[in-house]
Amino acid sequence: MNIEEQKAFVKSYSNNMAYLSANEVADFVAKYETGEDIDYSSEHTSIMDALGMWHDAIKWKLNELNKNS
Repeated sequence: MNIEEQKAFVKSYSNNMAYLSANEVADFVAKYETGEDIDYSSEHTSIMDALGMWHDAIKWKLNELNKNS
C-alpha cells in the first residue's frame, strides 16, 4: 500500500471499526507495510482482519475490471 492507500484504509477503519485511534492504526499499518516485525497483540487483531478484507476487496475489484475490459 502506498501512503494514500494507507490513509484511505485508516479512514475506513476509523469510520467502520473505531476500535483503536487513527494514529494507532496508521502507525501499525506503516510498520506492517515496511515489513517490520510486529508483536501482534489482541488489540491489533481487528486491524489485521480489516487489512485482509481491504486487500480481498481490492483484488475482487481488479478482477471485475479485468473481466469487463
